[in-house]
Amino acid sequence: MEGSMRHLQVHITGMTCAACSVRIEKSLGKLEGVKSASVSLATSRASVEWDGGEGSDELIAERIRKLGYGADLLRENDGKSPETETKAYRNRFVASTLLSLPLFAAMAGHFLGPAGVPIPEFVYRPFVQMALASLLLLYAAYPFYLGAYHALKQRMPNMDVLIAMSTSVAFFYSQYRAFRPEEGHDHALHGHPALYFDSIAMILVSVTLGKWLESIAKGNAAKSLSALRELRADTVRLVRGRARSVIPIGELRPGERFEVVSSEWVPVDGTIVEGVAETEEAMLTGEAELVFKQPGERVYAGTRLISGRLIVESDQAGEQTKLSRMIAFVENAQHSKPRIERSVDRVAAVFVPAILALSAATFVGWLYAAGALTAIDHAMAVLLVACPCALGLATPISMLIGSSLALRSGIVVKEASKLEALSQANVFLFDKTGTLTRGQPAVADISAPVVSPMLLLRLAASLEQHSDHPLALSVVKEAQVRRLLSASASDVTEVPGRGIGGLVEGRRVLLGRAAWLEEQGVRLPASPPPTSSAGGHSDSVLHCAFDGSWMGSIRFRDPVREDALETLRALETDGELWMATGDRREAAEAIAASLAIPNVRAELHPEQKLELLRELRGQGKRVVMIGDGANDSPALAAADVGIALAGGNESALQAGDIVVVGNRLSRIRDGFRIARSTMRNVKQNLLLALLYNAVMIPLAVIGVLDPRIACVGMASSSLIVVGNSLRLSRLRPARPAKEAKR
Repeated sequence: MEGSMRHLQVHITGMTCAACSVRIEKSLGKLEGVKSASVSLATSRASVEWDGGEGSDELIAERIRKLGYGADLLRENDGKSPETETKAYRNRFVASTLLSLPLFAAMAGHFLGPAGVPIPEFVYRPFVQMALASLLLLYAAYPFYLGAYHALKQRMPNMDVLIAMSTSVAFFYSQYRAFRPEEGHDHALHGHPALYFDSIAMILVSVTLGKWLESIAKGNAAKSLSALRELRADTVRLVRGRARSVIPIGELRPGERFEVVSSEWVPVDGTIVEGVAETEEAMLTGEAELVFKQPGERVYAGTRLISGRLIVESDQAGEQTKLSRMIAFVENAQHSKPRIERSVDRVAAVFVPAILALSAATFVGWLYAAGALTAIDHAMAVLLVACPCALGLATPISMLIGSSLALRSGIVVKEASKLEALSQANVFLFDKTGTLTRGQPAVADISAPVVSPMLLLRLAASLEQHSDHPLALSVVKEAQVRRLLSASASDVTEVPGRGIGGLVEGRRVLLGRAAWLEEQGVRLPASPPPTSSAGGHSDSVLHCAFDGSWMGSIRFRDPVREDALETLRALETDGELWMATGDRREAAEAIAASLAIPNVRAELHPEQKLELLRELRGQGKRVVMIGDGANDSPALAAADVGIALAGGNESALQAGDIVVVGNRLSRIRDGFRIARSTMRNVKQNLLLALLYNAVMIPLAVIGVLDPRIACVGMASSSLIVVGNSLRLSRLRPARPAKEAKR
């Protein structure tokens, strides 16, 4: 099968336990051209990478349908709501309860009748109970029987098989007793033989209630992602000259212009060509402050105009916007599986066959010890009390809630395994410029002993207006702040990383690093000025020469982020703090000293950062690399977890395993806290599920549990796990110290 690698999302209905997801994954993995397949029980979706052609995508969905599940390919802007599944389980629960009421009354009569509680006589009639049980099996149990059929056909039994077998045994044995009442005389109550039709009612009511509540919990956990999806526009107001026309978002092409007015959402990423406005970007950056926008600046899909009107030139199609990429990253995280979940899936794959074997052994043992009636009773209890659902839901529900919490906190997790790895980190390696500092250098001091500082700044700005280097932009901005008029420059030549030169007002002006000026024959003073000033840490110094003579220097500072110190103090209790930067040693050590970072490596090239990472990992340490995503991509990729600060940098969305939007460093602390809490919750869930099965299954084997109690236990175990997972939703990001004091 030839074609480019494709990434497909498939919405699946009918999965009941982890064995279902394992079965689908294995089946898809055998399909030619499939590179990987991950099925999430929590989101009811499959994420598939394969090299089939676009027209053959339906083969993936068809493969899933052949296993007995519903499957629909998901397209862009197609977020399948869990409401359909929730309504289906709700309807089956309501119908099961109504049909079961007479059977529950009969069950209550067995226990409460002698105490004088009036129970209608007709509910005891065997054929009335059999008719009600038949309706229950035909409607409420139908999906489980269908699932069991397909599971057995594929030789991979799941929870449906346990439910189908237990209800079938209860029905046919009770039917036999209804037609042969004399054989159960010793066990009769109120003149009627003891039947298990009420057990069928208990099983189906408990299971459908549990599934209904599970689907509600999954829907609530996915609300953050649904809120993001709702920000994607369906139409856009196209601008062609003076004409305006509304077209579907998919028809807009890069380079075309569209209009956005007050109170509207920006439909597509683009650059403003006309108008000014205030925008709200909270859903993308987590920042509540309004942002002023003017021509030349960019706007993003998913942000909203609070006031003003803009004409924007689109530079990306709808499926390529920053918002769409964020949604894709979060969806991938919710579908991917951490290592601990893969281990649980392997257990779930053998869990149901093991329970079937144990139930058969229980029947044989009790058949010889106490007869057929008791043997059937205890074998059914074993089938009913075992709960693979609790095991299967232990990890994905928590990971779903954890990734949703992270998203609400401005943290985009691309893979669930990285959330697990972040929780285990014990080394935090920070880049300096743009990470610990703002990455926006400002002029700190101008030293000009020979000429006027204003003259030096004006001529320097005249040169630097021809450069896009951050230091050049700072020089130009400082000149504008001081209302200095730049002169025209000619014969401008820039040497990347060294300096810039040209003719300004008849003078040959050079501006750059000390070593470069010396190469140009300029003699610098023997004692250079100090490298710091009251305004902050002086990271860079540019020297200026007129006609071959040194005239002065401009020093820059890159301010430390306001939340850097607080973030580092929060992280140092959980791991070592390191800083790795390509800047000068003096500047790096000054920043490290102010932030109390004990381990510093300076003047590193990208490959040297990689060597440092490998050195730390070689010592058995789990390293988190934090960078701004611009030039740290190799180090971010090599770390156990790479965290990129998005800021305004488009490349940051691709650079890290985890992306912090909004450029706030304190969110790294929040992400680490969420990761730790999520994995702690996962382990609690697994412990609860394992303890439940380890205690209740032996009790069923030795005959302590009634089948009815086993039904309640099975449903309760799943609800306990889901309920414990939902506790994660109460986790809130820590407030910055400055906000807490207000």
